Amino acid sequence: MKLSGSFWAIAVLLLFDASSSQAQSINLPKESKFRFGDDPEWANPAYNDGDWGTQQLGKSYTRDSSYAWYRIRVFIPSAMKTTAGKGLKLQLGKIDDADQTFFNGKRIGETGSFPPDYITQWEKQRVYIIPETEVKWDQENLLAVRVYNLVGGMGMWEGPYTVAPLGWMDEVEVNHSIVETNRKGFITKIHFTNKAAHAFSGTIHYWVADKANAKKLFSQTRQIRLAPGGGSTSTVAFSDFRAPGETVFNIGYKVNDQASPLFLEREELYVATAGLLVPSRGSVNPLVENKIQDHFSGVSFENEQYKGYLNTRFRQNLEQRLLKVDEFGLIGSYLKRPGIHPWAGEHIGKYLEAACNTWKLTHNPALKKQMDRLMYELISTQLPDGYLGTYTPDQYWTSWDVWSHKYNLHGLLAYYSTTGYQPALEACRKIGDLLCRTFGKGPGQMDIILAGTHIGMAATSVLDGMVELYKYTADKKYLDFCYYILDAWEQENGPKVISSILATGKVRKVGNGKAYEMLSNYVGLVKLYRVTGNPQYLEAVERVWQDVVKNQLYITGTSSSHEYFQEDDVLPADNTANMGEGCVTTTWVQLNQNLFAVTGDLKYLEQLEKSVYNHLLAAENPQTGCVSYYTPLLGKKPYTCHITCCQSSVPRGIALVPGFTFGKLNNTTTVLFYEPAVYKYFVSGQDGKNTELVLKLEGNFPESGNFTVTVSTKSAAIIPLAFRVPAWCRNFTARAGNKIYAAGSDPLLTISRSWKPGEKLYISFDMPVQYLPGGKSYPGQFALQRGPQVLALDKSLNTAEVNEKLAATKEGVELDQSGLLMQTKNLPAGWIGKQSYTITMADGKGKIVLVPFADASQSEGDMRVWLPLKIKY
Repeated sequence: MKLSGSFWAIAVLLLFDASSSQAQSINLPKESKFRFGDDPEWANPAYNDGDWGTQQLGKSYTRDSSYAWYRIRVFIPSAMKTTAGKGLKLQLGKIDDADQTFFNGKRIGETGSFPPDYITQWEKQRVYIIPETEVKWDQENLLAVRVYNLVGGMGMWEGPYTVAPLGWMDEVEVNHSIVETNRKGFITKIHFTNKAAHAFSGTIHYWVADKANAKKLFSQTRQIRLAPGGGSTSTVAFSDFRAPGETVFNIGYKVNDQASPLFLEREELYVATAGLLVPSRGSVNPLVENKIQDHFSGVSFENEQYKGYLNTRFRQNLEQRLLKVDEFGLIGSYLKRPGIHPWAGEHIGKYLEAACNTWKLTHNPALKKQMDRLMYELISTQLPDGYLGTYTPDQYWTSWDVWSHKYNLHGLLAYYSTTGYQPALEACRKIGDLLCRTFGKGPGQMDIILAGTHIGMAATSVLDGMVELYKYTADKKYLDFCYYILDAWEQENGPKVISSILATGKVRKVGNGKAYEMLSNYVGLVKLYRVTGNPQYLEAVERVWQDVVKNQLYITGTSSSHEYFQEDDVLPADNTANMGEGCVTTTWVQLNQNLFAVTGDLKYLEQLEKSVYNHLLAAENPQTGCVSYYTPLLGKKPYTCHITCCQSSVPRGIALVPGFTFGKLNNTTTVLFYEPAVYKYFVSGQDGKNTELVLKLEGNFPESGNFTVTVSTKSAAIIPLAFRVPAWCRNFTARAGNKIYAAGSDPLLTISRSWKPGEKLYISFDMPVQYLPGGKSYPGQFALQRGPQVLALDKSLNTAEVNEKLAATKEGVELDQSGLLMQTKNLPAGWIGKQSYTITMADGKGKIVLVPFADASQSEGDMRVWLPLKIKY
């Protein structure tokens, strides 16, 4: 749901949930009878399900079978009958992947389809109509839901779960807008649209209440009348309300129908941010230093300026994604609890971290206003005890509640470290204190393993945020909580995050093999190693890295299929494989970033480069800013712009990239990525004092490997400069003055000399094409890689003859000896990116057009990385 235009014109926010409080509506029970398997008799109300287990609605399950059934008994009072006899509306939320729903034994709806014509509809809301004639009034009724899930296991994973009379709310659309007045007040307008043939008449009662004590500060009642006929509209405006000095209120309204007892009532938190201005006091460093000193530290974002390919993507991430983000999707579930789905709370924290990193790089004023506003709205929803989730009290600490608190720690700590805004840190302290009181092994405390999905790995991934909170506060109880999480991992019911990987060396045998949540735990563990120095923590994380790189990693720098680690070397890559979840890609980047920082080993930087130039950038459409939840190597990238976990994660991952392109590696100033950029850095001069070093990299990488580096200092200085020699390049040389430096077997070329102000260094390297075999999943097929970029065939850029030939061949297409040629004329108007290559088929009957995988499918064309080629080694 996008905010209306009036919201963009003013800096205030009033968000109403799409659901309604209605007379006589009832909620389904929180738990259902549940069983894996499939039998049509299970739809029969008379069937005895006494030996079935139970499953909580709104909570995903781990799949034991592709088929599962829910049986839910619900008492329906005769008071829900309507005089019009329209029946009842059943809301079942979202079901993964397909469902058939039965009411008292009769099928009333189906979404998606079952094999052999399987179609997933895992993100579609289920709304079915129950005819009044099928209802047993004032009795128990049986609702049976048959579910099919191809891989993974989710089931009835997101609500709402309600039964309500069909009435005027299904015929009249109600929404609202707010207009700020010049007297620091606001006017609320309620808009009505008739979708039925008959007229509607009623009353609207509107109020503004104090957030703290619910005391009404203002109220008004107005009449509403809609003319008959679909499309007729009416708007009711309420008087200007002003409360000087106050910023947070409860605002609501109730609409009554004159012809029925049914009513619509909505009440939400409202945060006025029109005059909000949060000054930036500068970045804040942690109070606790790492026990293990970093081997690599990046230059501060403020001292970086990018000019080339990455700069284009950074700018698009800012302008097309962050500045156009759906603010309702980020904050709405906090203003109106419960949230719109179980993990709705994670998005705002991810946004804040991405926004802070992007603002440090760009200092974009519009972004600063946006992130200030959203941060303030978030902390305004925190409860006195520190709770900052999207659940109602009866559901606290279930499903994804701890998970959301984790991301709020990330986002608010990022905001605090960027701006020095103390209330953001205080909100984090309250979260940390609440977690310490709630979970543990003391009397009355909860087991954190039972508070989250995937054998507790979702909840225990809060380790990452708690390590950071300890570093910024120096409060030892947060460190103690981190140790409690490690103990919980090894409980009988725990995922064995350390012991299992050390014993087996296989990530798919840790917990339930869920990639995103598992890797998130290991990111926390490597951060804990940096703080404590316990070598076992690093050993465990390195074992994870080794297994992923050897057995689980796609050539584009991502992992997972259907969100799980698979059998070794099983790497399916089409749209049905649900491969390369964006959250997994971003978390893999985080893991490598931390490992590189603490060890300085360039093998981790090589993985960062692979992920960035391929799967991370591929997951965000450079034209629209939309994101693909899963990003296949074969087929069309399924870009969408609405908020989901990956749509929040991928922009966050892109915003991390400036942190590892350049910096000090083992105390030597080192260029790691060859992007056109300007870096400012302080180094030790000949006199032992710090002097500012400015490096200006000019070139057009990744199109070519020719660079000019201008070295600027205030005076001549002997400064060692190191340049990474990528594994994919050949003939790496550098020339300064009359001296030529050639790279050898070392992955770094270090040049130590007296640099004159403005002296230039000329770098050159070749980027030969590599042919990568398709392995176990795609035998007989190959992918092409040039430099760090994997290339892809985008069908929209190729002729029908070429596309048909590649699709039809069984023996593979042979290529001629001319090699890969740059051909930018193949790119259409509006295409983001300058790279296009052709390679000629040996029979001379066509040229295959290839573009970087990161750029492919941006205009919705089908693409493929794996190609049926005849390659001679």
